[in-house]
Amino acid sequence: MARKEAGLHQIQGSSRLFREIFQETSSGDFGIHIKGGPLFRCHTRILDTSGGFCGKIRQFGKLMSRSADHDEIPAPREYFKAMGYTRLLQDLQSIQFSQPIDRSVLAGGITATIAGKRDDAMKPGFSTAHFIGGTIGTNKRADPFFLAERYEIQCDCELMAELLRFIYCGEMAFFQEKADDDKANEILTQKMLAICFEAERFSVDALYENLLNWFGRRSFFVVGELNFADAFYHLQHYEHRATEKHSRDVLITTLASEMVSTRDQFRAVTRDPRWCSLPVYFVETILNFERLPIVSETEILSLIERWNATADKEKSDIVRLLSCFRPGQDSRVAMKNWLSLMGWVDESGNVVAIPGLEGLEHVVNGTATKGKQPRSLKNEIGDLTDFTKAMIENIQSDLQPEGNDEEADATFLHYRGTKVLAQGCSFDLGAGERLLQADVLRHSGISRLRVALSEPSSLLWNPQHEVFVGLSYGEGKYFGFLCSATAFSGIFSVRALASAAPAPSAPVHLTGSGNKMEFDMGLEIALHRVDLVVTCKMSAIFKNECLTQEVFQISHDTLVHGPGLRYQVVGTGLERDRVLINLAWVSGGGPALDKQVEYGPIGFVDGEY
Repeated sequence: MARKEAGLHQIQGSSRLFREIFQETSSGDFGIHIKGGPLFRCHTRILDTSGGFCGKIRQFGKLMSRSADHDEIPAPREYFKAMGYTRLLQDLQSIQFSQPIDRSVLAGGITATIAGKRDDAMKPGFSTAHFIGGTIGTNKRADPFFLAERYEIQCDCELMAELLRFIYCGEMAFFQEKADDDKANEILTQKMLAICFEAERFSVDALYENLLNWFGRRSFFVVGELNFADAFYHLQHYEHRATEKHSRDVLITTLASEMVSTRDQFRAVTRDPRWCSLPVYFVETILNFERLPIVSETEILSLIERWNATADKEKSDIVRLLSCFRPGQDSRVAMKNWLSLMGWVDESGNVVAIPGLEGLEHVVNGTATKGKQPRSLKNEIGDLTDFTKAMIENIQSDLQPEGNDEEADATFLHYRGTKVLAQGCSFDLGAGERLLQADVLRHSGISRLRVALSEPSSLLWNPQHEVFVGLSYGEGKYFGFLCSATAFSGIFSVRALASAAPAPSAPVHLTGSGNKMEFDMGLEIALHRVDLVVTCKMSAIFKNECLTQEVFQISHDTLVHGPGLRYQVVGTGLERDRVLINLAWVSGGGPALDKQVEYGPIGFVDGEY
């Protein structure tokens, strides 16, 4: 499509006129003067083909005098060279032939001695008027380069030049840039974001759509996961600044569908810590996406839990997102357990009368999603091409835990012995059962897991019941926290427990309700040392305050080539009783910081142009 557009521009001849806009002798009649930068002499007839570009220039620009004194305006060649615009310097072919003598290569040696610094009496628009004598009896030369309109624009010069390149030639130079390292990828991402915003601002709709298509389909593979996630959240923030309603609608559609249409892109977005800062209507739009690449509907509950990681969301907003959950035969139990842990339904499954839960009854009985089928990557394979099938099968093979055929991604498996009972993030744990993370952690990084434990069958937690939540790194090797109740109602204890230690450590305490406790587990896996030892730190976090931090070490071979690290949950002293457990990733696997980058030229080489 881009080649077809470029060919059309060449046939019409507008691409040949693009390099003319930098010339002082251009035939253009529409002046776009970059504040503090050069003047682009454009052609109104060509600009009008882009739609509303001229109108936006008039709207955002400052009306200036129609005649331009180029002695007071920076020359494009010197300005581009000073700013490092290497790509634009290539467009300044033969520009020296249109320069006055004092700016040409002749402005040196004997010519400078003869001419001095006097005004050029032959330049267009030259006048003999003087500030003392005024204009009476003066002569003024005609200015054949008199503009029909001239506006001063507050905009980056390189971005405006690329907008004009697309209007004239049907192409944009940033699409052809190739980044060689992480820093270059970061700069390219910021450039693409900046010109996307300017394309929307100045109504270059064709370029705006091409850029959104690039972000949705190509950016993940061009700039990598980290920069892709940064671009997603920058674009989402920009939706409130969009100048046109249709531009905002197209942007939201791209963000909530194309940019989360593949499993890798979906994980990059939802594992980012900024996920919890998204507005509820936007999260609802994503979770309602028909082809959302989730393994099962129970993943929706985990995404809602992660969105509410800071526990500051309104109950009505959470109920609104629960309407996106499409229960099936297997996921209804998970949803009931999830709601029980929240204390929103009683043992009979009836909604508790709590303000803010209006509409939850429709979610529980299924009328909120009536007629909508549960979504799953596995179910969609039959409707795809062979190439897409192979791609999804590769994705699913990466999600499979070692030695298990179940598809999973950052979820947990419910075991009784060697038999898998369930998969997801919400479980009803009994004696002789355990929960094991499906993914194996093999890389350095930081993650945070929210753990909620509850005994809804009784008003108070049974003091005989203890739950171990921690990590396993081989047969009989574990490290984590042992959670139990104290003699005081609503006060729970957390003790560090390791396979290498004879007994648990001294307890730290946190508060909860009579039969429920909730806290976050933080895990930091450091880079291996010279002696191939990996130091890990595990923290118990309550109300964003670290209660305790424990350090343990494993070998690099165990982490990378051996069993690795997996979260696991085991109950003790349960006998015939059961404990409801809900696990949700608060953060982990995504970019943690929103970096500010000064985008600019890439690979500028000084030389003659």
